[in-house]
Amino acid sequence: MKALLILFATAIIVLFAGLSHKRQRMLPLALGGVLVALGVTLSDLLMGDSTGWNDMYSSMFLFDNYALAFGAVALLTTALIFGLSGWGFRQLSETLGDNYGLLLFSICGALVMFSFTNVIMLFLGIEILSIPLYVLAGSRRDDLASNEAALKYFLMGSFATGILLFGITLVYGCCGTFDLQGIASAVQSGRATGPMFHAGVLLIVAGLSFKVSAVPFHFWAPDVYTGSPNMVTAFMATVVKTAAFAAFYRLFSTAFVDLSAVWGVAIAGIAALTMTLANTTALFQQDFKRMMAYSSISHAGYLLLAILVAGKTGAANAILLYTLAYSIATVCAFAVYMTVAEQNGDGSFSAFNGLSKKDPLLAAVMAISILSLAGIPPTVGFFGKYFLFTAAFEAYPWLIVLAVINSAISIYYYFKVIIAMYFTSDENAYTVTVPAAFRWVMLAGVLLIGLLTVSPDSILGLIR
Repeated sequence: MKALLILFATAIIVLFAGLSHKRQRMLPLALGGVLVALGVTLSDLLMGDSTGWNDMYSSMFLFDNYALAFGAVALLTTALIFGLSGWGFRQLSETLGDNYGLLLFSICGALVMFSFTNVIMLFLGIEILSIPLYVLAGSRRDDLASNEAALKYFLMGSFATGILLFGITLVYGCCGTFDLQGIASAVQSGRATGPMFHAGVLLIVAGLSFKVSAVPFHFWAPDVYTGSPNMVTAFMATVVKTAAFAAFYRLFSTAFVDLSAVWGVAIAGIAALTMTLANTTALFQQDFKRMMAYSSISHAGYLLLAILVAGKTGAANAILLYTLAYSIATVCAFAVYMTVAEQNGDGSFSAFNGLSKKDPLLAAVMAISILSLAGIPPTVGFFGKYFLFTAAFEAYPWLIVLAVINSAISIYYYFKVIIAMYFTSDENAYTVTVPAAFRWVMLAGVLLIGLLTVSPDSILGLIR
């Protein structure tokens, strides 16, 4: 709760600072607020000091280890993204404060989604997270692709929200409560049953599947990721996905854990389609950013495996490690992409040709990030997939086999970047100048990947 209040206050201050049009104030304010919130969250997580807030808001929030751990992942990722924003937002002037403020409000929504104990708070968290992003996706007002991204995201998001609310309504009609424990009690006692209740659960599955960009609710993601500004895309691909999956898992591991026979087949089918379709489509992409969009969708398919075994020992920690590894690697990959593509106006794989000779650090960071995203041992991405697959193997062995096959397929399109950097001659002679802040963020990201690779068990014990 303390982190939520800190971020909200920071967002208000940044918005007012934006009125002065003094750029130099905004990044330190925004980044400072995120780092303070991260420090407070880590302190509460390691010291277990959040009981006072839990007593005060227990009917709406629960700031347990689960909420604090995922909050730390989201705040760490946001801090890395803000570290890139000094150069990433260089073209903004009057709207710079608005951009920082909207991102901070969005992360407030993510923290609500980590800690809700009432489905009304889940809905509010999703809206607080999403509405600023509708604006940010279209923040490049003179760019047709950005306008298209904002319109598609808004329209599809509105429909998905309607579906989610319809499902919540049916569940409330059968249970008489919005509280997660109350819904779980109604399910256990047999009061919540019948086709209307089951339809409500499946509608909730559909609504949340949109938020995590799972097939067949993924059609918005490639165009929105490609058309949005790079900073916004990095935020959507990491923080938003982490928040959506953490909320998805919390809801189903608490309220619907005894109904796996109802929703298990549906989510298993969605996971299988998501992994297969996303990886297959990514094979044919020539633009790095669009490839990363399909990569993000494929990772949603893997993460759905944890939802299938919601409540099982180790599943929550597996999804925590996976989202942390995925987020750090994605931010580092986007940092390299922004450096290369924005300076040379080329977002295709050919833009990376010969990068290892122009800037070995950039090439190394991209290679490490790609290897982790592909799940190549011994990177932390491999351990994330290993623990995730292990948690679900006993219940869904056929799905794990399919996931391993899809992971092997993904190597082909991920390695296109590595081949371009190390084994393709530099025909276009692009110049690359790396901002100092980017180097610090990339070094921090690679260091974190290294530490997690050496000691993944340090994360696996956080949620008890």
